[in-house]
Order: sequence, then structure tokens, then C-alpha cells
Amino acid sequence: MRELLSQIEGLLGPSHIPPGSVSRGFRRRDPLLEEKVRKALQNLDPPLGALVTAGWNSRMRTTAGVAILGCNQIWLHPGLREVSEEEVDRTLLHELAHLLARHRHPHRRIEPHGEEWRVACRDLGIPGESRTHRLPFQARRMKRHFILRCPVCGRHHERVRRPRRPLACLHCCLTHNGGLYDEKFRFVVSSKDLQPEDY
Repeated sequence: MRELLSQIEGLLGPSHIPPGSVSRGFRRRDPLLEEKVRKALQNLDPPLGALVTAGWNSRMRTTAGVAILGCNQIWLHPGLREVSEEEVDRTLLHELAHLLARHRHPHRRIEPHGEEWRVACRDLGIPGESRTHRLPFQARRMKRHFILRCPVCGRHHERVRRPRRPLACLHCCLTHNGGLYDEKFRFVVSSKDLQPEDY
């Protein structure tokens, strides 16, 4: 196997993956980013710092970064490196705040950019952080076919794809049920082509 890999490298040239990093197709872990995460959490939550995986995702188009809560991963848009090192650090901390907020409140639903996230941002040294970025990444237009509407408060959200599992209105769950899922707040899904149905 090693022989085959060295033949491929001989044909394609040296790998563009920095030493020590791990590549998984379009995602590439970056040990420098992971070290920054550990330093940021050194006085806040060292055990979380040891769990976080961070790196670059070449499939990102408009998003500067994403935090995957279930597996403590942070992926950043490679174009951030062309903007500035400060923007890389700020986006990394922005996404890390999502993981820290979830780690601090594991048993209840929290708003993605709610009070818990704002407190985590402040603790990580980025108080007053905005929930969105204004970076020059080219937008990809995708038509949103589905509308999710709450039967209680009437709030609605548009989605590109049909949800794969039952979803409920977070606002109503937080207001009336302590942040826990309740069937009576389950979204009604509708689209141009289909009749409204519970989902």
C-alpha cells in the first residue's frame, strides 16, 4: 500500500497537506487550529479542548465556519486565510463559542446565537460578536422549496430540503416547555407542489 501511495505522489507531486494534518476528502484537520482551541479553553474548559477537532472544509461556499455540536468539530472556509489571520482567529472563536455553550448546557435546547452563546463569546474574548459575517464569499443561490410553520405562534422558516425528522418551534418550546420538544409545537411542512402535512 505504501508503495502505491508513493507512486501516486510521484505522479501528482508532493501532497498539499501540511505535516501532521489529517485529510478526509474535502475536510482537512489542522493541528495549529486545534492548538489555538486548546489555548482558548485552557482556563475555561480544558477537557472540551482535548475533544475538539478543527480544520478546513473545501466545500464551504458562503459560510465562514461551522460547529458540529454532536462530535465537537469546527470547520472553516479556506478563503479565510486570504482575508486575514485575525479573521481566522475570530471565526474559530465564534464557532468554538457554539461548542462551549452546548458543553455548558448539555441537557436543554438553547438558541444558536442566544444568551448562552453570547456569554461563551465574552468568555473567549470576543464580546459583542455578530451572528453573521460580511466576507466576500460568492453566494450560491438555492431555491427553498419547503416552508415550516408553527401551528401555535405562526412563525415560519424556509428550507431547501424536507426535514428528515420531526421538528418543533424552538421559540414555543423555550417559552412554554422549558426548551424541551413538545408535539403540539411540531412544524407543519408545506411546499408549492404538496399539500401541507404534519412533520
